[in-house]
Amino acid sequence: MAFYGEDQVRRVRQAIDIVQLISDYTPLRKAGAHYTGCCPFHQERTPSFYVYPDDGHYHCFGCQVHGDAFDFVKEKERLEFTEAIEWLAKRAGIVLVRQQDDGKHGQRQSLNRAVEFACAFYQRQLRDSPGAAEARAYLQRRRLGQTVVERFRVGWAPGSGQLAAEARRSGIDLDLFRQADLLVDRDGRMADRFWERITFPICDRFGAPIAFSARLLPAAEQAAKAAGRGVGKYINNTDTPLYHKGATVFNLHHARSAVRDRGRLIVMEGPTDVMAADQAGFPECVAVLGTALTSEHARQLGNLVGADGKLIVLLDGDRAGVANSVKAARTCLAAGVTVRISLLPDELDPAELLAEGTDPAAAKATFEGVLASARSEIQHLLHLSAPRPHQLDPRTLVTVIDELIDAVRAVPDSDLRSLHLRDAAGYLGIAQDRLERRLHQAPAPAEVKNDHPASADAPPPTLDPQREALLHILIREPGLRSLAADELAVEPSDLPAPWDAVLAALLFTAADPAQADGVAGKSAVVRTIQQWQVTPLDRRVPAVGDPEARLRESAASLARGRDERELARLRQAISDAEKLRDNAAIRRLGQDLKVLRARLGPG
Repeated sequence: MAFYGEDQVRRVRQAIDIVQLISDYTPLRKAGAHYTGCCPFHQERTPSFYVYPDDGHYHCFGCQVHGDAFDFVKEKERLEFTEAIEWLAKRAGIVLVRQQDDGKHGQRQSLNRAVEFACAFYQRQLRDSPGAAEARAYLQRRRLGQTVVERFRVGWAPGSGQLAAEARRSGIDLDLFRQADLLVDRDGRMADRFWERITFPICDRFGAPIAFSARLLPAAEQAAKAAGRGVGKYINNTDTPLYHKGATVFNLHHARSAVRDRGRLIVMEGPTDVMAADQAGFPECVAVLGTALTSEHARQLGNLVGADGKLIVLLDGDRAGVANSVKAARTCLAAGVTVRISLLPDELDPAELLAEGTDPAAAKATFEGVLASARSEIQHLLHLSAPRPHQLDPRTLVTVIDELIDAVRAVPDSDLRSLHLRDAAGYLGIAQDRLERRLHQAPAPAEVKNDHPASADAPPPTLDPQREALLHILIREPGLRSLAADELAVEPSDLPAPWDAVLAALLFTAADPAQADGVAGKSAVVRTIQQWQVTPLDRRVPAVGDPEARLRESAASLARGRDERELARLRQAISDAEKLRDNAAIRRLGQDLKVLRARLGPG
């Protein structure tokens, strides 16, 4: 059954300029009577995607995708046909009149209204509630003015069932808030998802809120840590019919138009960074939330900036920022997306850098200088692993080469792989053919597994009991995935390949982990995943009676392993600094070592 008559569908189709629509996803250039560009559905360097405005359709001669504006929006925005009509009507400013209903219509609209209701409620709480005084003071300390706070619709979630009570008074079905992950069912009683946190709405491309990132206040965070309770500074909504964490970024609705004017898109870590940058005159900024940069993020943002624009990842210069920068570089390499990466100096975040001093012009100039210092993904990896390449001993040089080869191996384009190896050879001062030989000795990437069919079925590394239990729990208990990602800070890098790809799919996407990039085609891994999917946790040996408690135990074990590896790294770095008599580095590293030892405790 159709929700809208053919006359309304025709009206929407005629109102949409398909060239403008698709230009929001990939840059197009006029070529005679049609337009051409790189396909937004697959990665390519040579344009094979054509748009024909006369009859309103597109076709890719590379991947054979074909359709009209409705087909395009269905695929790119993950919508049903009726939802695509409504999406395009909203874009064109057309008010539709629903004529028929099959019982499913309106779910998205109802969920949108529920999230909008929550957003307005949180905004009122921040503005008016005495309980939000500390939140208002925090935003002021971060030098985020009222104008930018209102522009980004920042709010305060008081918790204590107040959102549920407000929804009841307004006569809104509480199950809508549950579906949007704003209320949770606790033993038959609806409770607020967010308690005493500042809320930052995550919006769709039209600016409608679809989810939230919620920040704990610093005092509450410190109190929780002092009490030995692990809490996430930020927690975000889990995936819902409106929101897909692995494919959504914060502030894209504001940044899209700025990207066209500035020719660049800047990816940051958190909402306050983006807000501070916007306030300082940098509207072309977005943030990934609660996850590392995913391949879907990379492709989406790479398509937005196009071949002529710049995609810049700007992260904090602390240990977590450095680790995330490495992940971002490797992800973009594997996705075939060109990116430049920069780290902020002196362990500042963007908001702190832009707020330094009293001269806004000087702060903006410093910020531009940091952006100008961004390096290509390969140069970034090389500078981190070998800041003084000519001082490397042979064993360390081989380690650096192997790390580089592991990153370059995932690049889908063979010509691009060779160019990356050329750059690396020049930096390290060795012959390129040496790197080429090393590359061909390594296991083939999943993208070219047909050239080396044996690699797909190579036996995967054996997992220790903690890691194996963690994956089984997350497969059988989807409701614990947000806890693992947001509060327990479990990372795919905690596991060896290809198990890291399985964990990434569980934490950051709604996809079947057996079909994830780097997993599909590996029969031994797929069989194990399928076995976990059908095996209840209480039938494990030993049985898991309390999945959340066991998950926390496994996550704590992984965190301690990370700390112990960092301890070894700091000791080696201090040894290197002592040889160079770099007293400033020795003091800084020594302080980091002291903090880390205190966290690890005796033993």
